[in-house]
Amino acid sequence: MGKLCEVAFRQDVVAAAFASTTTRAAAEPARVGRCGRCAVSPVPVEAVTKVVSRTFTGYDCWKAPAEGGLCTSCAWAYQHPDLRRRMHVVTTRPAMRAVTAADLERILSRPLEPDTAVVVPLRPGRKHILPHARWGGIAVEDTSLPWTARDVAAVTAMRRLRALGFGARMLAEPAAPYSALAQVAPRRWPAVFADWDRLAPYRQIGQWWELALRATVSASAKAAT
Repeated sequence: MGKLCEVAFRQDVVAAAFASTTTRAAAEPARVGRCGRCAVSPVPVEAVTKVVSRTFTGYDCWKAPAEGGLCTSCAWAYQHPDLRRRMHVVTTRPAMRAVTAADLERILSRPLEPDTAVVVPLRPGRKHILPHARWGGIAVEDTSLPWTARDVAAVTAMRRLRALGFGARMLAEPAAPYSALAQVAPRRWPAVFADWDRLAPYRQIGQWWELALRATVSASAKAAT
């Protein structure tokens, strides 16, 4: 891919993800028009009613929701079941690969590059995640979260606390429970309090919190052994 193609893929994560696969449409779309999701035009489109169900409510992330069709790549993003079940990383090369929980932990240990998007179904199989993906962000249910140095510092603090034996329910509390704190050497208490405070702004951001808990499971497992 040349630089012009790379710039084009920067505009839409779904297009880059689709271009990296060997997937092809089973049949030619019925007409040419404007895609309701990404607004690319003129392109072959498939009727929206053939792609998503009548109960679909995700139109708020579409650029042209009044249109009645979806381009091949956008239709694929809604029809491919694996995209709702597994975590993936997409880059502007273009490339897409499935990732494991260990991969996710490594990915979230540093700020996300602007040429990368991560897709994480917090409740696998329930919702379409890839259509919400943005470059430099982590797509979860209904949104894409930025992942900056501040997020890295917070998830690192969570990992340290979980490694000390503070469980997921404890971390949701505004202050460290004394029953668990008493198991930690007093000389380490100032660091515990600092990490606890670092998490304060994130406790009310449900999707961020769920993502961070998923990315720190290994620290919790090590503390239990």
